[in-house]
Amino acid sequence: LLVDLATARTLAYYGALYAVVVGFAVWIYRDARSEGVRYPAVWALATLVFTIVPVVAYMLLKSRRGA
Repeated sequence: LLVDLATARTLAYYGALYAVVVGFAVWIYRDARSEGVRYPAVWALATLVFTIVPVVAYMLLKSRRGA
């Protein structure tokens, strides 16, 4: 199976982007669970679906809780 360079670069780019989003979702889930935030799985799922908006919202919520 041969893939040209442009396709390989695109796959690597989107793969890395997906890995960062999944990493944020895992981090938010673990942090929300340890902090006692309600529905940590919903926060993680929202991060996977909507990417940056839940991350910003969670960080604002965390700062207001006095973390």
